[in-house]
Amino acid sequence: MTYRILFHFRRLIALLVVLSTTPAMAAWYEARSRHFIVYSAGTPERVGKFASDLERFDQALRKMLGYADIEGDDANPVTVYALGGANAVASLCSSGRTEAKECRYVQGFYNTRVSGAVAFVPDRSGASGGLDAREILFHEYAHHLMLGYSGYVYPAWYVEGFAELVSYAKLDERGRVGIGLSADSRGGSLYTIMKMSALLEADMAKMSPDQRLDFYAQAWLLTHYLTFSPKRTGQITAYLQAINNGVPARQAATSGFGDLAILESELKRYVQQKRMPFLSIAIPELPAGAIRLRQLSAGEAAMMPIRIRSDRGVNKETAPAVAADAQRIAASYADDPRAQDILAEAAFDADELGVAEAAVDRALARDPADVHGMLYKAQVLMARAGQAGGRDADWKAVRQWLVKANAIVPDAAWPLYLFYQSYREQGIRPTANAIAGLERAFVLVPQDGSVRMSLVDQYLADNRLAEARAALAPLAFDPHLPPGSSAATLLAEIDARLKAAKDQAPANASTSNTR
Repeated sequence: MTYRILFHFRRLIALLVVLSTTPAMAAWYEARSRHFIVYSAGTPERVGKFASDLERFDQALRKMLGYADIEGDDANPVTVYALGGANAVASLCSSGRTEAKECRYVQGFYNTRVSGAVAFVPDRSGASGGLDAREILFHEYAHHLMLGYSGYVYPAWYVEGFAELVSYAKLDERGRVGIGLSADSRGGSLYTIMKMSALLEADMAKMSPDQRLDFYAQAWLLTHYLTFSPKRTGQITAYLQAINNGVPARQAATSGFGDLAILESELKRYVQQKRMPFLSIAIPELPAGAIRLRQLSAGEAAMMPIRIRSDRGVNKETAPAVAADAQRIAASYADDPRAQDILAEAAFDADELGVAEAAVDRALARDPADVHGMLYKAQVLMARAGQAGGRDADWKAVRQWLVKANAIVPDAAWPLYLFYQSYREQGIRPTANAIAGLERAFVLVPQDGSVRMSLVDQYLADNRLAEARAALAPLAFDPHLPPGSSAATLLAEIDARLKAAKDQAPANASTSNTR
């Protein structure tokens, strides 16, 4: 999967966390909008405002980029947990980590996956100084939207520069959203002008934390200048097109921007301006009913610390303790389907299939349309079938639950992906319908690396090399992966196969003509 956190310390380790700042029995609220679901133990007004701000930011970003929107609610929304403060977020990142010192700098992080993207941020602005909760989430959501809609390959400086550009958005009550405001929290790093060659070809994997701070600031500055400078109009588009046409980075930069020394000197003057230009986009306050607020049930609220730990992610070492806590708390809420859903997930993660299935059955008995319960019922049955070398009837039962879930939420990616995976787990070739489902899941959540790689593997198995390359390229060029990553290695292998096929084609055609 693709993981991103603020300052991008990759490969977050999922671990046990005690959210001491949010008591289990605190009143929790859910704010649901078109593209987001926000959970917080704050006041309902603050939770609703947070969701409203996110929705208006989404609209502004789509308008700026020319991205089309869907009708109705997104079946794959981003879930946001607004926690007690920056310390709670850092604890969620660092508890049990060998790299715990890195998490002192993390004020929010984001995890994208086929079951639903999740973000963890403080529930108040200006927490711990520096960036506030909205800036953190705006930065990460820019990555989410860019990867979800563009299909382009972007160099590291532009990936981060664009996310920084939009993260300092200002939303006012007069119906405007300002994009491109000054990155004041970057401080002195804005004035540490990097060599253009170093910035344009930066390898984030080799940077220290301090170097990354300078890199983010300089990436913001260059992106801002190329976006708003009249004399540079159109250059960034030409540069990115060249990159995506396979032109080497240095050549694409010089052909797109001209003399890099001149560009560097222009940046030095640009950053000295007292006022930076910005884009003001008309996005009015959301209409009544656009944000649906509800207070969680007592059982769901009591289980929220478990849900947060599960959504953060667990491993073999931490899953049993989370499952044990889940069983203890959920025992008092046997009739609450949401509480039982959370127990089912925690128990499944700990490989306690009997406990998970019993919880799912209780949830489905109370709510027969519970999609989450259907998906965990399917996963429990899939795990059992895989362990026992299941019969065709066992796998058929798995797929029946997935088909039922898909009928309720046709555009949810997770049921489609699990349906495809059921054939892989069974050890047989996926049907055409299953492959079509995987392709649709990829369209819905291209941010998820596991979906992307499953599709690449399927295309390679079917000798669809060009399609495999197109699907793999954004992951292979992910600036947060080292140059020698497995994705980059696989891309080189695909390119070699494509070249061999191209070189062989004229010979075959010539031979055919002589017969």
